[in-house]
Amino acid sequence: MRALVRGIDRLSQTIGLSAAHFYLICAFLTTYEVVMRYVFNSPTLWAFELVMVICAVAWAISGAYVTMRQSHIAITVLYQYVQGRPRWLLDLVIHVVSLGAMSTLGYAVWGMLEEAIRTTERSGTSFNSPEPLIIKTALFVGVVLYGLQTAANIVRHLIDRDRAPPPAPEGE
Repeated sequence: MRALVRGIDRLSQTIGLSAAHFYLICAFLTTYEVVMRYVFNSPTLWAFELVMVICAVAWAISGAYVTMRQSHIAITVLYQYVQGRPRWLLDLVIHVVSLGAMSTLGYAVWGMLEEAIRTTERSGTSFNSPEPLIIKTALFVGVVLYGLQTAANIVRHLIDRDRAPPPAPEGE
């Protein structure tokens, strides 16, 4: 079971770190568009939509990495005062609620994705890219990855009851 959890962790890490490169691509594309538009007075039809798709895909598929690292934005005003068994139970509840939320979101996105695939949904702009289809697909894949990572976190949480909490990120 630990090997499966480690495998899911590695998958989340690989995809999450790879997604970071998508933002660099977006920076280059945005720079290209700005130069074409304001220096050469020749804007592109495709740059804005492509940047939106790439950023959306990067965001959607990186959620599992953030979950693996337990680096979500959190409101810890009460959590920081809970220690021991109550904190362990609270962590378990948080993981289970997250898995439930991802299951619900996955079910909802699946219906939209089926429709987008069936109709080959397009943006309707002058570039008319399949942007909605790509984003809905990435969102569904991201939800599945996030759900897998959350399930792995639950298994790890149950197996490693006495595990020390991960260190807080610097600056906290």
